Amino acid sequence: MSKTGLGSALAAATRRVHGSIQEVVAAQGLAVDQWSVLDKIAGSAGAASMSEIAEATGLTGPSLTRAVDKLVTAALVFREIDARDRRKVLVDLSKRGHLVHADLAPRVYSTERELLTEPDSSLAELLRVLEGMSSAQSPTEAVAGSE
Repeated sequence: MSKTGLGSALAAATRRVHGSIQEVVAAQGLAVDQWSVLDKIAGSAGAASMSEIAEATGLTGPSLTRAVDKLVTAALVFREIDARDRRKVLVDLSKRGHLVHADLAPRVYSTERELLTEPDSSLAELLRVLEGMSSAQSPTEAVAGSE
């Protein structure tokens, strides 16, 4: 067994990836969480619900609300109540949001590719394992199955 626990190892990998992405998105005054929200909405066919954004980004509750609030303040997104289900809040990109995403996306994606192809990096292997786990079973099923 490794001296580093799973949680610590994943946190270290997350810090490394987020640090590299932060260097790119800071040019537009964004944090990684805000970029994640912007990128999720840009990849949606129209507005995305807060629950869809939470599921895609891993942000929940106050963290998601804070990220969206900052994007609204920066005029990158706008919020509206879903006309079909008034309990749902929808978030969509503004014109400025589309421009900022179009500016940052190629650079962020390039940074991600560079991280995955570094000769001494095990991030590509980690990504394959995590994608396999998430498509095969839920985290509780994975833990239960390993006992």
